[in-house]
Amino acid sequence: MVVKNLPDEGNLPQKQGPEEKNEKQRLSSRRLGFIGVYNHSIDSKGRVIVPQTFRNLLGDRIIVGVNMAQDSIAIYPYEVWEEKVDMLARLSHEDVAAEFFLSRFAMYSFDGLGFDSQGRVLLPSALRDLFLSDAQGVQVSGTTEYVLIKSDEQARQERERFKKEYPNPLQAISEIQARAKSRLKDGQ
Repeated sequence: MVVKNLPDEGNLPQKQGPEEKNEKQRLSSRRLGFIGVYNHSIDSKGRVIVPQTFRNLLGDRIIVGVNMAQDSIAIYPYEVWEEKVDMLARLSHEDVAAEFFLSRFAMYSFDGLGFDSQGRVLLPSALRDLFLSDAQGVQVSGTTEYVLIKSDEQARQERERFKKEYPNPLQAISEIQARAKSRLKDGQ
């Protein structure tokens, strides 16, 4: 099966103005920032190695916290974490239910952590207790915007769930594309 017209920048509606152009450039430069998957272990102090390529992209100020789905540990460049907080804060002004998510996202975010000379970062015990329990091995992966850390077992379960939910990924992408085009058409 051939999938035609996969979404790309050329198929998206074009925004106008300097703010939108700056936003597009920022997203474009970050789009493929964090890619790949690496397997590591957690040492006895709760530290995990973060690959050099990820460390370079994360920068000097990182936030170790939860991902937006609040089911895994995430390491954010400060600016990306700040965008997530801003988005949740805006939502909480529109719908009080979002305040719970903002509160939890902030509660499980840790600033002031950095990398040691061996490229390890300390995963706070609150996060290890929530997501890693007794895991020895973890998967450190990119999500384009930030780094995700999951136990080997959670990563295995997610692979199986993906294969079960999307037995034909190309068909699923085509269906997503058709829905997106339909929404764009309805909105015009």
